[in-house]
Amino acid sequence: MKFAVYVEGQAEMYFVADVLQKYSAYDRDIIGFKCISLVADVVKDVNYPEQDNIGAANYYQIVNVNNDDKVISKLNKDIPNLLKQGFQIVIGLKDVYGKAYEQLCKNAIVDRQKVEQLHDIQFKSIDTNNADVRLHFAIMEYEAWMLALIGAYIEKKGMAIEDVEKTLSIDLSQDFENTVYHPTSKVKDVFELLDEKYGKHQGDEFSFLSSLTKDDYEALRTSGRCVSFSKFLDSLFGAPKPTLP
Repeated sequence: MKFAVYVEGQAEMYFVADVLQKYSAYDRDIIGFKCISLVADVVKDVNYPEQDNIGAANYYQIVNVNNDDKVISKLNKDIPNLLKQGFQIVIGLKDVYGKAYEQLCKNAIVDRQKVEQLHDIQFKSIDTNNADVRLHFAIMEYEAWMLALIGAYIEKKGMAIEDVEKTLSIDLSQDFENTVYHPTSKVKDVFELLDEKYGKHQGDEFSFLSSLTKDDYEALRTSGRCVSFSKFLDSLFGAPKPTLP
């Protein structure tokens, strides 16, 4: 099958590529993918990471639109051409945190009813052309998924998870997508405690993702935590269209 995956930033693009690499054991005959980054709507191919084999059993085109608000507009622009190119499943991945959510929810809280309302509004704005189009939210941000996986990174850096939890007064076993309004700030806190900086740069992402294995991803996927993560991975691997977000 051919999948097109549209994400809003560089961090999410690297994350999707890493998941595909590790679930395929880096076998480009099983999963092939190509990353594309848009800079002012100009296509810039990303040479690494890649597993570029369009003849693979499943092939993915991962597009980083480089703008929080452009996932929907780029899907609307590109879907007709994607269908002509034979893409069978088109996936959009967006954070919830941002201006659109703030307009619906005036309080700085995670309100799942408001999240579902926002998803309904944004999905209905997509002209799907009767294609299998799936819009996923990372609730509230991709960084909530990072927090749920960050134990492996902490241990890689030589610190005990319980020491990080005690110092930052944080429970890393919690369901962050339901409890933390702005997860990026928490990720920054963890990185700083480890004498690192988190700015969504390439080096930050590669260092974090290199600490993770397929087993780490699969453990979170089946844990019941961060359900938005599980639903996204299910779509990424071609499961029947899920109940969203």
